[in-house]
Amino acid sequence: MTQLAGYVDLHPDQRPARRLRELVGTAGSVPVEGNGWLVAGLPPSAPVAGLPARDPLPGDDAPVPVVAGAANRGLLVGRLFHLDGDLSRRSTEPVPLDWLDHDGALPRRRWGRYAGAAVRPDGTLLLVRDPIGHLPCFHVPYQGGLVFATRMALLVDLLGECPDPDWDRLGTFVVQGPGPTTRTAWQGVSQLPPGTRLRRTGWETGREPLWSAAAVASAGGADPDPDALRETLRACTRAWVGSAPVVALDLSGGLDSSAVAWAVHADLRADQTFHPRYVSFPAGASLDERPLAGAVTRRLGSELLVVDGGDLLPLTPPKGELPRADAPQLQFTEARLNELLAEQAGPAAEALGGGGGDQVFVLKGGGDYLADHLRRRGALGLVEAWRESRHGLTPFPQLLAAAGRELRRARRREPALTGHDFDFPRPAWLSPPDPGSPLDLPAGAAELSAVRAGQILGIAYWGDAVDREHRNPHRPSIYPLLSQPVVEFALRTSVPALVDHTGDRLPLRRAVRGLLPGSATDAAVKGSYAGMYQLALRHNAAVARELIMDGRCAEQGLVDREAALADLRATGRGFVRGPNWPLYNLLAVELWCRAWRP
Repeated sequence: MTQLAGYVDLHPDQRPARRLRELVGTAGSVPVEGNGWLVAGLPPSAPVAGLPARDPLPGDDAPVPVVAGAANRGLLVGRLFHLDGDLSRRSTEPVPLDWLDHDGALPRRRWGRYAGAAVRPDGTLLLVRDPIGHLPCFHVPYQGGLVFATRMALLVDLLGECPDPDWDRLGTFVVQGPGPTTRTAWQGVSQLPPGTRLRRTGWETGREPLWSAAAVASAGGADPDPDALRETLRACTRAWVGSAPVVALDLSGGLDSSAVAWAVHADLRADQTFHPRYVSFPAGASLDERPLAGAVTRRLGSELLVVDGGDLLPLTPPKGELPRADAPQLQFTEARLNELLAEQAGPAAEALGGGGGDQVFVLKGGGDYLADHLRRRGALGLVEAWRESRHGLTPFPQLLAAAGRELRRARRREPALTGHDFDFPRPAWLSPPDPGSPLDLPAGAAELSAVRAGQILGIAYWGDAVDREHRNPHRPSIYPLLSQPVVEFALRTSVPALVDHTGDRLPLRRAVRGLLPGSATDAAVKGSYAGMYQLALRHNAAVARELIMDGRCAEQGLVDREAALADLRATGRGFVRGPNWPLYNLLAVELWCRAWRP
C-alpha cells in the first residue's frame, strides 16, 4: 500500500529532503511541497532500501488530499470509509484541513486504517493516526526539523543511517510484549499513539487526542441490539474485503474468527474466493480446534483448507530473508508459516483474522465484573454473584469479596490501571533491574471500572500488537473486529451486557447465535496456541540456542546466557507451567535484530 513520508523545517540540501525528492520522482508518487516542508505518498514500487517493491494490488488506495480552501496542504494514506450511512462506502474525496485541526472531527466522520500529515498556512505540522492504530506513524527530530514516515525502513532510508536500538525498550518488550507507548525499539524515534494528533510549531511539539475510548465508553451503557451488531460487523468486513479476488481467513473455530468467517461469507461476491484455513500441528496444542473449524465451514458451505504445520513451527528458518519489521512481534518467529500462507493465498489476497475480539468484547476474568452489576442493578446484582457461584467454581463469599474490593477501589479513586498491566513474571535471566514501564495508559481509562479500563487498555494494546504484514507480506493483515465502528459499539455496551455468569463476549455470541454451530457460539473453553511455541523449542532447539548465545541482548548485557539456556531447556521439556512468553519474546527480539543487522 502507499506509504506516507515527509519532513518540516529542513533545508532542501539536507539528507532527508534530498532523498525524499529522489523517491518522489518514482512514477505514481503524490507530493505536496511548500517552503521547508514536503509531504509525499509513495507507491509500493518506490525503491526504498529494506522494503520489497511490488506492483499495486486490488484494494490499494491513492492518497487522499488534505485541503485548506483551494490549496492542497497534505495527504492521508491508507483506507478511509464513511461513518455516516453505509459504513462500507469508500471515502476518496478531499479531507478539509480543519478536520485534522478540530478535536475529533476526522474520526467522527471517517474510519479505517490511515495516517495523515498536513501543514497549516502558519507552518504548523499536523500528524494524525487512526484510532485503532492499524497504520503506524514514526517521527524523529533531525537537525532542527522533523522527519516522519509510516514504515521504519522508509524512515531509515530517509535518514541515511539506522538509529541504535533502544535496549531499555527492548527489555520491557521481553516482559510486556507490545503495548501502547510512544517509544519504539529505536533510540530517538517516537511513534504517534493511535487516535492522536501531533502538532509541531517551530521548536514546540505536543500530542492531543482526536479520539478517546474512555469518552465513548462514558457516554454509553446501553444494552446491545444483536441485529445492529450483525450489520455493523458485516459492513466493516465488507469494507475491508473490498474487491479482493481472494479472501484468506485464519479460522480456529472459536467465537471471534468464526464470527468474522460468517461476516465474510454473508457478503461474498460471485467473483471472490473464500479460503478459510486452519493450521494443524502434530502435537503440543492446548486444544485441537480443527473439528470446530470444520463445523463452521460446513455450516457456511465452504471448504476448510488444513495446513500441516509440522514443518512450519515457530523458529523454523524461512526460505527467504526475514522482513525488516517496524518492531519486534511474537508473530515474527512464525516467518516460515507466514511465507507458506502467503504463497497459498497469492499476492492479491486479503488476509483476515479474528484477533482483538477478546479485548473488544471482554474476555471473562475474575469477579471484578460483578461490581458493575452491583452498580447498575443495586441489590439485584447480588443475584448475579449467586448465579456465578452456582455456575462456576468460585464460592459466593469469595466473589462478593472481589466485587467489594473493586467497589472500594473506585470509591477511593484509586486507578484501575498501572503501567505494568501487561507484565509477565520477570525472568531471572533478564537484567538490569526493571527500568520502569514505557506504556502510555489511555487517557481517562484508569478512572473507570476495572473491567471497562481493561477493555480500553486491551483495545489500545492492539494498536502496537496488530499483525502488520506478517501473515501477508504484500499488505497489512485485517482484523474486522478491530474496526472503529465495531469497537465503538462494544464501548457503548454496558459491562453487564458484555459479561455475566453465563459467559463473556455476550453481544457477539448473541449476534451470531443460530448462524454458526453452537460449538463456536457457546463454547466455554478457549483454545490456545501456547503449546505450538513449546513444541517449537523442542524441534528448533539449535536455532533457539544460537539466538540466545550469539544474540544482541546477551551482547548488551541484557541477558544472562546460561540462565536463559536453562529456561529454554526447561520450557522445551514442559517443566514450565503455562506459556513462557518472556522467553518467546526474547527470541522474537533476536530475530528482529538479525533481520536489521545480520
